[in-house]
Amino acid sequence: MNARDTIYRALLERLTHGHYTFGEPLIPQALSEEFDVSRTPVREALALLEQDGLLVAGRRGFEIRRRSDEEILEIFETRAILESSAAYAAATRATPIDLARLQDLHDRSQATDDPAEVRRLFNHFHDAVRNAGHNGTITTLLRTVESQVKVSAPWSTPGGARDFAPSYAEHAALLTAIRSGDPVAARTISLEHSAHDRDTRVSQLIARMAADLTAPDATSAGWR
Repeated sequence: MNARDTIYRALLERLTHGHYTFGEPLIPQALSEEFDVSRTPVREALALLEQDGLLVAGRRGFEIRRRSDEEILEIFETRAILESSAAYAAATRATPIDLARLQDLHDRSQATDDPAEVRRLFNHFHDAVRNAGHNGTITTLLRTVESQVKVSAPWSTPGGARDFAPSYAEHAALLTAIRSGDPVAARTISLEHSAHDRDTRVSQLIARMAADLTAPDATSAGWR
């Protein structure tokens, strides 16, 4: 892996896990010093993240791209369409290894009480559904759109694994549809699951925006 790709992956990980706040500049010179490389691979990595729709060029460097309410909903809609297409494909193309992997991830997500671990296993479950569809184009597009979702409307992990009960049920239903080779059911269940995730994330986003507006230093808040 070259320097550009290494930096790209490191910055993508930071962006999708809330390391940077809105308005905080990502300055090429500072990043080149941090990663101990020239500014060329840093600028190339930042340009790729801009192409992914995560950053915009600013006066001092790059910043997280702010999105309107309509744009955020468009991203969720696009992700839902792609996810449901992947689920449809998985129901027609999943191999015995794909099915075993999905079952294992589903079982492991139910066996832990750690909310962060549940979220991690859920993410792997969705990755496994995409892989089971054996459509590289959909998988690649989903990675980009999913990154946009995580940056624009990051998930806040609830206080206990019991809060994940609806997701457990939806994952089980999706797995059953894929295992049964029922692509229509798999697509429908995936769309319903995406809608529930969208509603939860949007509710959390609105709550954070409201908290920012009522904060003592609201003028410097990330959302305004």
